[in-house]
Amino acid sequence: MSRSWSFTDLEFVVMWRHFGDEGPPRPFVYTTDIPLEDDFQRECTRLRDRMLARPDHTLFDAVRDCTRPDLAVLVTGFDGHDPHRGEGAVRLLAARREDRGYLLTQLPGRTLLHAGGFTMVQCDPLRLADMVADALPPVEAGGSGHILLPPDPESAAGATEAHYVSADSAGGAPQLWDSYDEPDDAAGQRFLDIVPERSGSIEIAQGVSRFGPRGRTVRHLDWRDLSGDGRYVIQAGPPRTAAGVDRQGLIAAINAEIITVVRAIKDERV
Repeated sequence: MSRSWSFTDLEFVVMWRHFGDEGPPRPFVYTTDIPLEDDFQRECTRLRDRMLARPDHTLFDAVRDCTRPDLAVLVTGFDGHDPHRGEGAVRLLAARREDRGYLLTQLPGRTLLHAGGFTMVQCDPLRLADMVADALPPVEAGGSGHILLPPDPESAAGATEAHYVSADSAGGAPQLWDSYDEPDDAAGQRFLDIVPERSGSIEIAQGVSRFGPRGRTVRHLDWRDLSGDGRYVIQAGPPRTAAGVDRQGLIAAINAEIITVVRAIKDERV
């Protein structure tokens, strides 16, 4: 039977510090309301000593797994109308190590940089995508099946794609109908110009690579919920596209990227 745990914000940070790295893992954030450093360190010591005095070895093993996962899915989401609204934030970390899986959730705090606490639950390591989809607010699929989007200039792939699209447009012979025809991605730009109800990103990442941090395989998806329409998942491409997805569609999109990361992990073991 799977177990679950709940923590205050500082309890989680202290536990993560003890078994893993300094501070909470991405995509989580933490801001203390304890004003003095000495008082903060005393409270951290008190919580650590209390945790170790009543050891929960199942929990400790779970935290160790999450500090060095084989694969992790990091999810963020924000209120599209007020990105700084703390209650509108979504922060999830799904982790898999060997035959064990976990979903960690940061509860919304009073500001975007505060945590209202954390939860952690054991889960099937092959169902990380399902856990992520179920943790997001339930939304119907967007009404459009496939939308071509402009390249994202902030990504390396998008910058390269934009360069070639621009060069192709500049090199073509002028046509009489050029001024009347919309660019192929005009509908995509209109889609991006709509202020979403909420939007976010999903990072699917290899935990450790024998080639070092730069050798890790990392994949990305974005998601957008449009009021009166529904949920879309954005794939980086090229070409960059958006498609309306329901729960199963989102699960399929995440699992496709997980398969790519798992394939890279297996290739390193050959």
